[in-house]
Amino acid sequence: MQPNLTARYLIAITAGAAFMIWVSKNDGTDLLDTSIFWLLAISAGWLQMILISRGVRASFGAEAYPGWVLLIAQIFIGAIPLTFEIRWLMMAVVNPEGGLPPPWMSYLNVAVINAVFSLVQYTLVERWPILTAARPEADLRAEQERADAVASIPTIGLLKRRPEGLNGRIQYMQMEDHYLRVHTDEGEGLALYRMSDAVADLADAAGMQVHRSWWVARDAVRDVRRERHKKTLIARDGTEIPVGRSFEKILREEGWI
Repeated sequence: MQPNLTARYLIAITAGAAFMIWVSKNDGTDLLDTSIFWLLAISAGWLQMILISRGVRASFGAEAYPGWVLLIAQIFIGAIPLTFEIRWLMMAVVNPEGGLPPPWMSYLNVAVINAVFSLVQYTLVERWPILTAARPEADLRAEQERADAVASIPTIGLLKRRPEGLNGRIQYMQMEDHYLRVHTDEGEGLALYRMSDAVADLADAAGMQVHRSWWVARDAVRDVRRERHKKTLIARDGTEIPVGRSFEKILREEGWI
């Protein structure tokens, strides 16, 4: 169980027990007995409901049903063992003078209390989607990785100014006087553009400015040549791209050189 989720469970269990003790303080039973009963009942019951909820999701299929269906199943399935446990605790700890109500009434009472705490568990503690079916965490991670990969591809379309008729993925860019020569996997072309503006356009793309006059895509680098204090990136097409001294530190930190 994740540490932050564990902390939320502990807070919820403590708050739930405190609330039930406060509600029951005027029912005529001894306060100490009432406190012990609800601390044990809420703690054991809630921990048990964690296991029951996970069993319900695994059995029903968390990705196949909306959260409210799983919630209802947890409430009524979980109330069955909890009813017998609560009745045993009542006799062992509180031992009410009038005895216990019929089992079916105990079940209904437990189901109502279980519904409240299960709703808290789903919405506030676990933050489980109630109105929609949950998606497997692996699917969500894979989708996010695909989205990140698409967003990080340095395509020509990310540039606000680009050479006319040029398409494809940017390999590298170099300044030529006041012009920017853009090299893609489909060709090259010139645009009247400042390097700083182009770098800003490609801020979220997988690449870096490596020299005041050069920007390179990460996957366009084939090799790195080191000659004393001079570093040179070798592009996949054989182009040698100088690394500026002021850029070496960040390139080293990012694992480029």
